[in-house]
Order: sequence, then C-alpha cells, then structure tokens
Amino acid sequence: MTNPLIKLKFDQELDQDMAWDFYSNPEFGGTNFWEERAIAHHPKLLDMVSSKDHEKFLNNYIDHYYKSNTKELKELSLMTSEYLNQSEDEFFKIIDDLFKQHPWPKKEFTGVFSIFDFCPRFLDWGGFQIFIYDNRNMQLFTIFHEMLHFIFYDFVQKQLPEEFNDLNTEEGKFWDLAEVFNAVIQDTDDFIKLHGKIQNIGYPNHKNLIVKGKRLWNKNQDLSLWIIEMIK
Repeated sequence: MTNPLIKLKFDQELDQDMAWDFYSNPEFGGTNFWEERAIAHHPKLLDMVSSKDHEKFLNNYIDHYYKSNTKELKELSLMTSEYLNQSEDEFFKIIDDLFKQHPWPKKEFTGVFSIFDFCPRFLDWGGFQIFIYDNRNMQLFTIFHEMLHFIFYDFVQKQLPEEFNDLNTEEGKFWDLAEVFNAVIQDTDDFIKLHGKIQNIGYPNHKNLIVKGKRLWNKNQDLSLWIIEMIK
C-alpha cells in the first residue's frame, strides 16, 4: 500500500485560533486543557484575566513569543523531523498489518507545530498539532496518535457504514471508541517500540473503557471484531 506523506510546519494563525478555542472551552474529556496544557507552560497568560480584551492579549502574547523564540523553535522543529524520519517506515508497516492494507484516506497529512500542548486533529483536511516542547517519545506518540485517528475513522466508516456514518466523529460514542482504540493500541509492544512506554494514555473519562478494550484486544487482536464488540 502506498504510504502518505506527513509534512511538518509552523502556522502561527492556527496556534492563535486553537489557543482562543481552548481558552473559551477549556474542559474536554475530563481534562482542563487551558490550565494543564497552556498555563502550565505559559504562566504569563494568567494576566489575561485582568486585561480588557482577552483575545487581543492572547494573540499579542503568541505573536511576541514566536518572534522572540524563532531560532529555538526552528531547531526543535528540525529535531522532530528527524525523529519522524527515523520512525515512520516502521509505523506504516504496523498500520498495514493492523488495518489489513486498508488505504489511507489522504495522500498527505500535515503536522503543525504548536507552543501549546493541546494537540487537536482536523479530520476534514488531515491536519493535527504537535507540542513543540515535547520530548521525542511524546512527539512521536502525538504524530502516530493522530495518524491512527485518520485511518481508524475512515476504516470504520467504510467497513461499517450502517452503524457509523450517522455518528458524530467529534463527540459521543464514535469519538469515545476512537480514543479508546488509540489508548489500547498505543500501549501494545509494537507501538511501545516506536515511541516508548507512555504513562496514563487516554482521557480520564475513558479509564474503564480502556481496561475493557485492552482485555478484548488481547483475546483476538482482530480490528473489526474489536470494533463490533466495543460499540455494544
């Protein structure tokens, strides 16, 4: 199967948009993204509370940060590119086996560096964000996590259209299923070899589902059967 291209780049405007979105809607999946993944790395953003225009304050902060740390951000991005170059061939081999040669939904995907640890993904255009200050293992975990989402959603919708095509990919049981699948698969030996053992994988709200998902996966390791059983 032909592997897609994973491009890595910066997009300050996207970073500003996502930061404002998570500031406006901080709680998700049992996690406060703004406090844990923005303020924790950028404590100066606490001053937003006393500013007259919160969005303007945020955009100015991000703009100043990018301009003041250009060299560092560039160097870190080159390191991430090298991590990916060393690992992506093995990742694609694992995916071919796991999804039984199911073709990728796009020929190209885009990883966008971010100064925040939000790491959202965008199914419509095949993009996702990567926290620029994460270490090697966490960056590879993020890249492969989001790539898993892209092929998982496509596989499920095409293999089980009657059960899934009317379900929302951004919330509810389809979203739950996708996140639990990733938590289960990225804790298997194949993925641990790729990006190391990651502690506390998955959203807090999915803890019990992840336990059930691991137990079921260990029984047969058949993706279609796992999906059918888990969605019940």
